[in-house]
Amino acid sequence: MINRKLFLIASVVSLFLSSAAAFSQTPEQNAYARFMRTGSEQMKAGDYQAARDSFDRALEYNDSAAEGHLGLGIAYFHLRDDKYAERELSKALELNPKSSTAYQFLGELYYRKDDLETAVSYWEKAVELNPKATDLRTRLDRIRKEHNAEKDFNHDGTSHFLTKYEGREKVEAGRIVLRILEEAYGEVGRALSYYPEQEIQVILYSGQQFKEVTDAPGWSGGIFDGKIRLPIGGIEQETPALRRILFHEYTHAVVRAITPRCPTWLNEGLAQYFEGSQIDAQQQEMLKKLVLAGKIPSLTNLEGSFTGLGGGQAQSAYLLSFSSVRYMIDSFGIYRIKDVLVELARGADTGKAINNGIMISYEEFERGWQRSLE
Repeated sequence: MINRKLFLIASVVSLFLSSAAAFSQTPEQNAYARFMRTGSEQMKAGDYQAARDSFDRALEYNDSAAEGHLGLGIAYFHLRDDKYAERELSKALELNPKSSTAYQFLGELYYRKDDLETAVSYWEKAVELNPKATDLRTRLDRIRKEHNAEKDFNHDGTSHFLTKYEGREKVEAGRIVLRILEEAYGEVGRALSYYPEQEIQVILYSGQQFKEVTDAPGWSGGIFDGKIRLPIGGIEQETPALRRILFHEYTHAVVRAITPRCPTWLNEGLAQYFEGSQIDAQQQEMLKKLVLAGKIPSLTNLEGSFTGLGGGQAQSAYLLSFSSVRYMIDSFGIYRIKDVLVELARGADTGKAINNGIMISYEEFERGWQRSLE
């Protein structure tokens, strides 16, 4: 998983400090610094297209600045324009061979291409240059495990998905997975009017491999971290459980393709909606009791990751997420969800995205949802 927050904070702060230091009395240097600062702020807000344009303008005033090429490369990376991202990141390294951040993003670029060996080599160099990058070191250790587990995997695919699995005996399992994912591609795409352009990788592991590679919590039936990863036994036919998991994880892939900035409650609620979840009578009664007792948590408390939650806490967080998203869809329409996601992609925070997407405030939405539970 790209630790987007870590990368953004590191790169934006680095770019901002470098651009601030560039201030001088000459109009050209002041203009360069101004566009660098603007680009850094836009990057922090998640508006990568605007950031790209700002860094491009900065380089018009100083094309030999490593920080400008680094910023432009990072913006291209987030816009998934890999050819230009690699060009700019390589130029940044040519100008500053000690840029750990450039090596980090080149590693991410090759990881996205499924070239794990090259990705590891770039990340090793990044860690060598910045030994204090403990999060990157942890990620590097995980990618080494992933590379070791997958180096002899077989491949199969369609125009939208690539599956990887171990052993020829899993060929049929891989084809079942691809067939279900193609159905998900159509159904989710029609509902959200969005079809990812990039091929999505799907890795099928044994239970032990899944645990070693992902470090996912015990209650997880699969994860999406830029790739769909599933623990798969010897499946021989489609099952409702497999279908639910694949629709769930594919929905995460679609949300990520639209915006990397999505509150977890909205992301997980949507995934449950498309997997076909329902709230049963017992769950409805539990939600009602929580509302009447004033114990329903604010959705702002459910914007962060659920990964560290225990089984019971996770179950509650998922139920609340699905309930709130189901209310949003029933009250405002699925097309409004797409509007909210687009607003998030433009850099809006959750409150502004909801206000612009469904035309009421975050607080009004929460009050309406909670009233519906009574």
